[in-house]
Amino acid sequence: MLRKQSASGVSLAIRKTMFSYNSQSTLLEKTKPQEFTIKIANNLEEREAVFRLAYQIYLEKGYIKNNGNEWMIQPYDSNPETVILIVQDKQKQIVGSLTLVFSASTKLPVEKIYSEEIAQLKSKSEKIVEISRLVIDPNYRNSKEILNLLFNYLVIYSLHVKNYSSLVIQVNPRHASYYKTLLKFDEIGEEKACPSVQNAPAILLYLPIARYQTELKRCNSTMPQEKKDRSLYQYFLKPEQEPLVANYLANQAKPMSGEERLYFGFAESGISRAVCV
Repeated sequence: MLRKQSASGVSLAIRKTMFSYNSQSTLLEKTKPQEFTIKIANNLEEREAVFRLAYQIYLEKGYIKNNGNEWMIQPYDSNPETVILIVQDKQKQIVGSLTLVFSASTKLPVEKIYSEEIAQLKSKSEKIVEISRLVIDPNYRNSKEILNLLFNYLVIYSLHVKNYSSLVIQVNPRHASYYKTLLKFDEIGEEKACPSVQNAPAILLYLPIARYQTELKRCNSTMPQEKKDRSLYQYFLKPEQEPLVANYLANQAKPMSGEERLYFGFAESGISRAVCV
């Protein structure tokens, strides 16, 4: 049985956003100019900082076991197509991160327990991106804006840079309402024990990127505000801004170098000695 731990940064951000939604208040506050920046991790120092941050958070929650390197690394990290998005504060400290795993280049982590659901999507020629290792630094636990930034930019990269058609994510059932209500995900996989986080409960959620585009256009339309659904889409970048962001992200994407692979312990099999499962 897992130890009861304090809520993670992601959990608190979700709770606060849902509280705002249920109380009919503003979902997101305006951040100070340039309070956060977002980019793709593309060097050893940034990747290691992400692995350490994830390790600390997952270990505190009891989702992984101790390892000597204090990294949370997965086999997909060595894949050239894998992308890690990071949010940095003014001091360039990483305060939030998520990882994108692409179905055309590797088996998705979610297929360990939801293989039938993913196979069904693939049978419809879906190109699937899995959102994995989503973390927020404990010092920024109340920042709903970090979470919103990460989701906005991950879709822009997946759509405009990689030309993928859908997103999937495994989430704790407690967080499902956030994704379903505010981001318009569907639940396509029932609750199961997830072995990669010590059998904590998970459900599988799915979002066709075409729906994202429809919701974004609706939020930026001339339709009266009272007729629009309250969602996080109203806080995303406008459609006409996306190509510039996509170009910015595409120029940053850089796979692990041979030196990095050696440093992080990846063998020819693509499995690192530091992998935590």
